[in-house]
Amino acid sequence: MHFNSVKNSMFSYLKYSNNSDTQTILFFLTPDSVCKGVKVICDSSMKPEKIQELDTIYERIGDDRWVDFHEGKNYLIKFKEEEWSCSITIEPDK
Repeated sequence: MHFNSVKNSMFSYLKYSNNSDTQTILFFLTPDSVCKGVKVICDSSMKPEKIQELDTIYERIGDDRWVDFHEGKNYLIKFKEEEWSCSITIEPDK
């Protein structure tokens, strides 16, 4: 993964992409630079690999949802399939 410099006045985030540009990871930050969510965007051909990875790492709680318990906090992981890509979001469970 390599860092992509991003300037955006609406959101504060870090962006990393792999060398073949088939996967991008965005780390969304609070004004104090604390990570408040992660979004992974990947080529739709990676769907089977990503679903298997999610099933291995997290507890499945639905067709497209998983949960992670880490340091006393729950995190919700959502998988979404688009026309040309798929995405995974990880956010604290509210």
